[in-house]
Amino acid sequence: MSDRAVQGVEVRLLDVTRKFQVGDETLSALSGISLCIPSGAHWALVGASGSGKSTLLYIMGLLERPTSGEVWLEGEQTESLGTAERALIRNRRIGFIFQNFQLIGRTTALENVEMPLLYRKVPARERRERARNMLDMVGLSGRDLHFPSQLSGGQQQRVAIARALVTEPGLVLADEPTGNLDSSSSREILGLLENLREQNRFTLLLVTHDHNVAARAGFRVRMKDGRIVREESG
Repeated sequence: MSDRAVQGVEVRLLDVTRKFQVGDETLSALSGISLCIPSGAHWALVGASGSGKSTLLYIMGLLERPTSGEVWLEGEQTESLGTAERALIRNRRIGFIFQNFQLIGRTTALENVEMPLLYRKVPARERRERARNMLDMVGLSGRDLHFPSQLSGGQQQRVAIARALVTEPGLVLADEPTGNLDSSSSREILGLLENLREQNRFTLLLVTHDHNVAARAGFRVRMKDGRIVREESG
């Protein structure tokens, strides 16, 4: 990361709902969700498959729009923002990490990490330097010219983390980031994310069904059937 201080993003949700139309039936994925995630916090959304946690994450990341309710990022209400404005916020302030890594198979680790900077039209030399620095930071020095197929699952997730952080986001959203990893790789990835958050002060929100993973977070929100059933700290 650069010497510039990263400002963690505060996320605030007010009575958020999300409904889907499936044929003649209306399905409710989220019902009346209200949360305030402080800047720089490490939170976990916990729940079984279908509990609504991933839908909630995508709404926070401006990948989906709520059916009703308000979503605030850094004190700015986002419902009225157009597609281009939402994309700009995602590129500049939000980093995404997914269970299946979502790396581009035909490009190297370095090129995968460069991709968000390419969208920002960062000059090529600066782009490569920042991407290499991020790969070094996540423990992949010397692997920059490897393709995803030449890397282990844990290494691919490290590339995905480097790609998420190369833009110096204030909010990092991780959807089951250890779901495809063995226990040893999972611990390494979680430790890496936690150390990077402490160093760079971004807000980290992690979705998981694994209670051991959730237990590492400073605050946990447990979900069931699209609703919050419990909130706990420590």
